[in-house]
Amino acid sequence: MKLIFIGFGEAGYNIAAGLTEAGLKDIGAFDANANDPKKGGLIQTRAKELGVKLFATVEEACKDCDFVFSLTSAKVAVAVAKNALPFMHKGQVYIDMNSAAPTVEEEIDKLPRPEGVMFCDAGVMGTVPGNRHKVPMFLSGDGAETFAKAFTQFGMKLTVLKTPAGSSSAIKMFKSVVMKGLPQLMFESFEAASKYGVLDILIGSLKGSLEGKSIEKLADTFIARTLIHSARRSAEMQDVVKTLEILQVDASMSKATVGKLNTMAAKDWATLLGEGGSKLKYKEAMDKYLQLK
Repeated sequence: MKLIFIGFGEAGYNIAAGLTEAGLKDIGAFDANANDPKKGGLIQTRAKELGVKLFATVEEACKDCDFVFSLTSAKVAVAVAKNALPFMHKGQVYIDMNSAAPTVEEEIDKLPRPEGVMFCDAGVMGTVPGNRHKVPMFLSGDGAETFAKAFTQFGMKLTVLKTPAGSSSAIKMFKSVVMKGLPQLMFESFEAASKYGVLDILIGSLKGSLEGKSIEKLADTFIARTLIHSARRSAEMQDVVKTLEILQVDASMSKATVGKLNTMAAKDWATLLGEGGSKLKYKEAMDKYLQLK
């Protein structure tokens, strides 16, 4: 089995290193910066270290391989695929591992390609340097199962979704809403608490509210109740914004929360969700929200 990387930067190097240690030896790569005066040295050193053959062109790299891992960047992902796919042939799988929007993956999936060439949208769900090839990935598209069957034996943690390309990247993006947004909420809250000299006490209070609860439990607690109490919570958050501004703390996250709550408060969710609405599980509450919003 022959694997080719398009893009052999930090992520490509780490995944290749892990796969090499796991026993995969036939690995090659094409990187447009391989001969760059500033970037090329590290690329060539890493390739030599792992026994990865560097190819001069995409065509040479792709013509005899079984799998292609694209690890360049989201902004060039479509252009890279458009350049590589015409050089591929039946039975090969093109896997895009870039942190791209689902629409980008859908666009790649629709690009013209030789009959029998498969595509896999791989959503990389963790940090590559720490996990190397074992970083968890969600896979979607017609090449997902072929990719998973070939690489699970090397210890890759691959979950096939059996959904169209774009789904895996969608999960990664939507996870980022929480995982990238939560630290910003912390900064906003912690800065203000630090100025009041109560950061440790705040942490203790948050532990009492959050610690030991699963994501499902938190979602069950948050979703329906937020809808029902959106007007009251908006009023509370408006006071929060005033306090933060007095402390000269950037209140952009709290202001956005006020805006979202005001939008929700435009409807009488207590009536719409019905008797016992505050006890609805998050899935039921979300279903009703999507139906009635």
